Amino acid sequence: MEKNSWQVIVEALEAEGVRCVFGMPGNPRLLYDALYDSRSVKAIHAREQSSGVFMAIGHARATGGVGVCFGSTGPGFTNMLSGILEAQAASTPLVVLSASVSTTHEGLPAFQETDQLAMARPVTKWSYRIPSPERTPWAIRRAFQIARSGCPGPVYVEIPTDLSLQPRAISAYTPSVRPAPPRPDAAALEQLVDLLNQAERPVAVAGGGTVWAGAFGEVMRLADELKVPVLTTASGRGSIDERNPLSLGLTGLYFTRVGREVYFDADLLLILGSRNDQFETGMWHYRPANAKIAQIDIDAEAIGRNWIPDQGIVADVRSSLGDLIAAADPPSSLRVERAERIAAQKSAYLAEIAEECANSYPHVKTKVVLNAYQRIFGRDSVLVNENGSQDLWSYYAPYFTVPARGCVPPGAQTCMGAGVSGAVGVKLARPESAVVCVTGDGAFQMHMREIATAAQYKLGITYLVLNNRALGWIRFHQRRGGARYIATEFDVQADFATVASASGCFGATVHRPEELEPALEQARAANEQARPAVLDITVDDELPQGFEQYHKELLPVK
Repeated sequence: MEKNSWQVIVEALEAEGVRCVFGMPGNPRLLYDALYDSRSVKAIHAREQSSGVFMAIGHARATGGVGVCFGSTGPGFTNMLSGILEAQAASTPLVVLSASVSTTHEGLPAFQETDQLAMARPVTKWSYRIPSPERTPWAIRRAFQIARSGCPGPVYVEIPTDLSLQPRAISAYTPSVRPAPPRPDAAALEQLVDLLNQAERPVAVAGGGTVWAGAFGEVMRLADELKVPVLTTASGRGSIDERNPLSLGLTGLYFTRVGREVYFDADLLLILGSRNDQFETGMWHYRPANAKIAQIDIDAEAIGRNWIPDQGIVADVRSSLGDLIAAADPPSSLRVERAERIAAQKSAYLAEIAEECANSYPHVKTKVVLNAYQRIFGRDSVLVNENGSQDLWSYYAPYFTVPARGCVPPGAQTCMGAGVSGAVGVKLARPESAVVCVTGDGAFQMHMREIATAAQYKLGITYLVLNNRALGWIRFHQRRGGARYIATEFDVQADFATVASASGCFGATVHRPEELEPALEQARAANEQARPAVLDITVDDELPQGFEQYHKELLPVK
């Protein structure tokens, strides 16, 4: 039976276990016409092409699989570029699909013609134009293989429109191979075991590679059995349940008091699947003075890219940790006693934060909002992060704590609005979980069109819009520079609760502290009825202590 390339692509998506394709159609005869006949792959209709990429990123992170999105030629493709850039920064496996203009029209110029491949190459692991319908199965199989292999990332595949619609006798699709990830070299592992056995104050930093490796059980065992405290990068958050006594929050910009103290006291820093980015390392100044460094990463280029480790291992984080735990000595009495002290410190700190959040304040504070959310919704919600000054509080455990697999952060590019759209993909991947997007008003305005998408697909997502009527992070720097405020404040702003109601969501406005908990209860009730909820919450400008300290130390005002 003859098939065209789009029909083959849909068969490939089915064979690869893809459940959703995010985006919007251009030419209706292409991918979406073929998707019409699929019983297992659902087309999720975003309101704009960039949203589709962010939804695919959220879906991939929440499932641990490969996200798939589609955009039409020309501006449809260019709208996707910011999302592809974010996927590259977050090492998220994506297969990005598009068409290109027909070969018979190319160069004349054709409608919406542009060199999409040239734009895709710098921000993808692989970009490919299918040269003939018969090569379609090979190209899609290769795309999935490359996207998920080694350090994951986005790939881009396009096919000329005329070629894609030609019926051909194309061979059946064979799914991509999933080879076992590389284990650590025996000699290197032995040296790492020696470093850990000799260490009295080891600390692990789990990056995004830990999450993609699925090393959740191994990280927990590292803490519980070997008594190694664990901090994470923003991308690595969710690699350990933050209720664990030795889970000490995030690093760098996101330090909390106890985590910072333990980190800088380390005599061994075990870096797991992290590139040691600028924010996570305090612009590379936050290297513990007396610590040796061991770095495990599946990407050889990440080893020694900035900090030079005493021991570097190019291997899968999960298998490496499993082998390390199996070979390491039981923790010494000194390390056990240290772990008990740290657990006691953390417990006291938790009590301090709980009291801080229980205090009465004249204005609504973000830390109180997050505390109240977790009391009402429980502590097993999946947190979808955004980028801004007030939603920063959600990065600071214990103001918001996440379970294992419980966080979908942005990549290092931090595209504003990515979380607002991404929450749609997360909820589709994790329908049984409460999903909350914590966002500032600036980021929310960039992608609030997608709350209608959430309503259309009956997705019970809660959006906590922390509204200070400004681009708060930028305004923070303007204040430090002499209160030279320009182009950061919203003198005119939409009524988000009204927009939410008009979009099929529950919407409420919170101006006073006593309005907060009733609004959260209503949001939970709406979610239970498969209805998104948007809470527009007026908050003050208080910022986390770690954020303020980071800037005083590393970016002092001159």
